[in-house]
Amino acid sequence: MFTYQIRKRIFRLTDGREPSLPNTFEAIFTLQPPQPFGMSAGGGRTLVQSTGASVYFNANTGHHFVESKQPLRPLEVVVEEPVRKVELRGNVFRIEGRVESLAELEETLLSVYFGLPILLTVEFADPPIVELVEGKVGDVPFRWELTDWRMAMLVTTKDAQEKKACDSWCRFDVLAKLGNRRLIAALHYFHVFCRLCRTGNTPWEFMGEALVNLSKILEVLFPPTGDGQTMEAARAGLASLGCSTEEIDRDFIPAMVLRSNIDSAHVDLSLFTQTQLRVLHAYTEAAEMAFRKLLSKLLTEVESGRYQVAQQTGGANDTRTA
Repeated sequence: MFTYQIRKRIFRLTDGREPSLPNTFEAIFTLQPPQPFGMSAGGGRTLVQSTGASVYFNANTGHHFVESKQPLRPLEVVVEEPVRKVELRGNVFRIEGRVESLAELEETLLSVYFGLPILLTVEFADPPIVELVEGKVGDVPFRWELTDWRMAMLVTTKDAQEKKACDSWCRFDVLAKLGNRRLIAALHYFHVFCRLCRTGNTPWEFMGEALVNLSKILEVLFPPTGDGQTMEAARAGLASLGCSTEEIDRDFIPAMVLRSNIDSAHVDLSLFTQTQLRVLHAYTEAAEMAFRKLLSKLLTEVESGRYQVAQQTGGANDTRTA
């Protein structure tokens, strides 16, 4: 369920002291967006009862939100349990209790981090996310942060960006050809993949759904024939574009495997070890650049006439998979 979101985190001790354990703890979760928690008048779809409001609609994007004249008052919820206390004040959720070890504390943090938002989403109009986790073990403050991460950037210049923009415009002729429906679809799927990676609370929030689009790129560009083996068709198609066996197995085929087997297009309730997760995460973080290079090369080859994508079968209104 959370295969692509569960990343290794550490307790960043903000003043350098090590906490003694067992001990009491306090964990603080800052939630977003603020409107459903009474911390903002607008920006979401939460409307305060019996008060005037303005509804804003973006005719360009279709997005809309409401702003009540009198904002919702900050939420105040306190639950006293035998072994812990939880409270919600505004958009800050706090839990206090006692733990035997940092491993036990991390289990609690993981449970709240993933569990509270999905429960609240059933009740709230605006789906919450956890923006920040911090707290104390005894009197030692901590932040719960990612252990490491990978950053990918594209080094460029003004001239290079202008050339890329010009090249993109000139390639409209390629898209306009009736025989290139599959190419248009592949570019669309890559755009969706990139958008999903950018719009989540984390780069991996929608990775399961994003990976489906990488698999679709291969499926639409290299349709199977005869025995209908989609993976083998993708291998053959990639090889025809000059990709080595190593590149095919490392950069592209895993997208199809993950789509079919691990929490993407199909339900998967498996629990994975940290070692297995590191392998999965390493691939997903590197896949975007590999597919971008593939599509850039494909566009160049099609534009020059050295390569032709497979032709769509069926009529213009045929919705069957070809």
